[in-house]
Order: sequence, then structure tokens, then C-alpha cells
Amino acid sequence: MKHRETLDASLRSFCLFKHVLLLLAIGFVTFVPRARSEDETAEVVFHGRMLAPQYPGSSENVPMAAVYCFGSADGPDRQAIAFRTWETHPAGWYRLAGPAGTYSFLFSAPAGFVRPLILTNQPLKSGDNVNRDLTPTFDYADFYQGAWDEKPASDYFQTFEAKGNSITRVGFKLATDGVDGPGPLGQNMLLSIHKKTDGTPDKWPQVGPAATVLNVDCGGAKNYWWCAGWDSGQVLTKPGNVYAVHLKAETYTASLQAFWRKAQAGQSDCYRLGKAGTTGWQGRRLCMAVSSDSDGLVVPYNKRVQKKFVEFAGFEKSWSQTYVAQGKGLAGVILYAATSGVQPSLMKQRAKVSVRRGGPGGEIVGTEKIAIGNGNYTGDASWGVFGVSFAPGEVPLEPGRKYAIEFESIENYDTLHGFVNIKGMVSDDKPGFNPYRKVPPDDYKRGTAYRKCTDKQAFDLDMQIVEYRSDAKH
Repeated sequence: MKHRETLDASLRSFCLFKHVLLLLAIGFVTFVPRARSEDETAEVVFHGRMLAPQYPGSSENVPMAAVYCFGSADGPDRQAIAFRTWETHPAGWYRLAGPAGTYSFLFSAPAGFVRPLILTNQPLKSGDNVNRDLTPTFDYADFYQGAWDEKPASDYFQTFEAKGNSITRVGFKLATDGVDGPGPLGQNMLLSIHKKTDGTPDKWPQVGPAATVLNVDCGGAKNYWWCAGWDSGQVLTKPGNVYAVHLKAETYTASLQAFWRKAQAGQSDCYRLGKAGTTGWQGRRLCMAVSSDSDGLVVPYNKRVQKKFVEFAGFEKSWSQTYVAQGKGLAGVILYAATSGVQPSLMKQRAKVSVRRGGPGGEIVGTEKIAIGNGNYTGDASWGVFGVSFAPGEVPLEPGRKYAIEFESIENYDTLHGFVNIKGMVSDDKPGFNPYRKVPPDDYKRGTAYRKCTDKQAFDLDMQIVEYRSDAKH
């Protein structure tokens, strides 16, 4: 009897074990997560490098680093994706990743010498991985640094043939700043554009205002690019005509030495002034880049002074800047800004961008988009830019009419609460951002900044506005 009871218990245990196995099998089949479709999981990737020939006819390319990259899919309230071109191998690389859509991409370095580059109507399906190398547009570009003027000069005039109707950017490199080279001192430089007439370039008439390059400090290991710019329409040119960039120190007693390269037959030439060395045509081309409105874009509100991140405008949930349009459609906006030390980094901050006709409080024009931050983060401080791009036709504009570009933080308690920075400081749960003011002598006389988009200020925001010249759709 005892043996039978033991056998019955064993059979019951075996049956229970089979039942458990069956339940586990059913559960496995029933509760394994459903494999999601490619459309639900896959992202699109748009990547490549930004490069330019070292000089006309060269087989060697020079990477364009530190250029901001923004992409926005067509349609209202679409959030931008962001990156930058990097100096690491392979230099000049970028990678933008996000959801599927038809994108417009903005590549720009408002404080650098690379003119804004816009790609429109880029359809990207889920799973697409698109490689696209880019080349900025220049009227003149020579990046050779293998030789330089061995004698100090007071003035350089680099000739070039204009491709567009208005010069917006000039960048240059010097072998020494004319003060103490590798030392800690620097000096301001002046850039101006001159139209070819009779005589030598130092006699040619100036076109538009001169631009100031603040505290040029270079020599030895300090091998930096320096630049300045103008708003579209300030320095008018005629495509096909010859002009010269005049580079000199702000004080007449100072001197400088430029990188240059021997010019080939038929190439533009450099004219030089100075007590040391030879005055006159040099048969050389300066290490310099010049760009203009030659690409279907205009820049009515530019960053004209290279220096950045100087003075805050004030922490607020919303800011706007008025300006006068020159094109027929908005292409992109980049605003220099920082976030609070008790907030997540700028790269995790977003702002709705609206365009209002006539100024703050005016009617919203066209499509609103979501700008994303892109910049630096130290764990308790974050600074950089907000950026966004628009497709042709999304924000139609009337040339000569005033508009307000409005940025309003869309962060809230849910996205800010609980954040703790590297110093242990807890979020104050207050949405907002702190834009930077334009750096003197840069200003914009046809508009001004508005705090809370209502309170008029006595300064302008440090930003760049890019427009489409025509109203063509894609």
C-alpha cells in the first residue's frame, strides 16, 4: 500500500510538471513581444563630410570642421535633428539621425567663414542610410598654408571675380598677427571690398562698409581662422566683375604677415603694401575665403562679428527679434544661446520657432517648427545654439516687410523635474533659455530684440537668418 501511494504521488508530480511545461510553452508563445515593423523601429541616417579643394585645381581636399548641421522634416511642429562637422578622423564628418520624412538641411557656421548651405527636398524612408559629401560655395577660396610672406606688410589686397550680388563673408589665416605672434597679444583687423577701376587696388573705390575682426591673435601653434561678414545688400557686387578684399590692421602703425601661394597663370593676384618687402603685385594668392549671395540664398540678418558667447540677454521662456526680409521664404535660423545650470544640457532643450508678420504679437506666418539645441556641456553649464530649417514655401515672406522671429521653450515640468547636475544642484523646473546679445560693433539697425516677445530691448540677439531668394517650391 505504501508503495502504491508513493507511485501515485510520483504520477501526480509528473502530470503537474507536464502541465507547468505546457503553460510555460503557451506563455512563451503568447507573451513573446511582437516584432515591430521596420517603419516602427528604423531611423534614417544622413551623413558624410564637408570638404573643399585646397585651392583651384588641387586634388587635395580640406575638411570644413565646426559647422552646425540641422535637419527638419517637412510639415508643422516637426522637431529638428542636429549635429556638427567634427575635426576627428575622418575630419569634416557629420551624422544626422532621426525619423523618416522629407527633409531640408541647414549647414552653417555663423561665426566662421563657411556660408550657409541648404539642401531641400531630401526624401528619407525608414531605414535609409544616405552618404552625402558637401562642398561650400565660395567666390574665392585658397586654403594653402605651405608658404607665407617673409616680410611684414601693412596692407594686402586679394583680387577675385564676384559670383553673386552681395558679399556676406570673408575668412583668412595669417602666419603672424603683427604684434607678438605666438605671444598673448593681438590686434583688430579691418576687411573691406573694393571695385576694380583704373590704377592699383589701393586706389580702387570701397564698396559698402568695412568689417571689424576683433583681437586677431595668431602665430606659431595658434593657427586660427579669422573672419567677418555683412548682411546681404550691404556690400553689393556684380557677377563677373573683379573686386579686391582689403586686409589691414586697424592701427596704421601695425604690420602683419599672410600665408600665400604662388599664383598660376590667369589666376587672381595679390597686391601688397609695406615698408619691408616689395610693394606691388606679388604673383601670389592669399590663404582666404570669400562668399556671396551666389547660391539662391540671402542672409538679411547675419553674424557680422566673429566673437561669440560674450553677453547674455537674460533667462526667459521666450524671446524674439525683429528684422526686415529680403527673400521670399525662410530657409533657416540659428540663435546663440545657453541654458540654466540647473537644467538639462542645451542638446536636450527645444524651442518652438514662429514667424510673425509686422513684429511681436503679429499674425503667425506659415509653418511653425521645433528648434533643437546644439553645443557644449560641462555638467553644470551648457552653451551653443538653437537651430531649425524650413522647406521652400513653408514660411512665405514679402521682401521689404518687417517680421519677428520668435523662440519659445516647449520644455515643462515633466521634462525638467528631477534633473540633477554634476554639482548636485536640482532642477528648478523653470522652462527657458538665455540668448546671447550681438557683439559690438555688430548691430542691426532695422530691428531689435523683445524679451517675452513683448518687452522691447535696446540690443539685438546674436543670430543668423537665412532666406530663399525666390518663392519656388522645391
